[in-house]
Amino acid sequence: MKSDFKVLIVDDDAMNIDILRDDLEEKYLVASAESGEEALELIPDFKPDVLLLDIMMTGIDGYEVCRRIRADKHFDEMKIILISGRAMDNERQKGFEVGADDYITKPFDVDSVDEKIQNLQNLKAGLA
Repeated sequence: MKSDFKVLIVDDDAMNIDILRDDLEEKYLVASAESGEEALELIPDFKPDVLLLDIMMTGIDGYEVCRRIRADKHFDEMKIILISGRAMDNERQKGFEVGADDYITKPFDVDSVDEKIQNLQNLKAGLA
């Protein structure tokens, strides 16, 4: 059964979006953006519960998108999961410093991503 929990996938690699979308759209309301700029335009109307945000993108990178979202009090409850090919501890730490709630490295396992989203959904619903 599909829930009304909203997930926004932001990645400049269409293949990564397709991989995540194929699995997640069976369970959640899913939208996608191929740039940080596009994500920032979609967020106010779509109002995602979870943002799956790539870090390395042309234009505005994921760190800056995260900073801008966290600077807007309207989106305090939105959870941000950074997804990156950068696995160094300092990159992960930088992600948490700009306001990310979690950090996943590429290549990612779709089931693990889904598990993290499910946990966030349960927390929001008071089930965890």
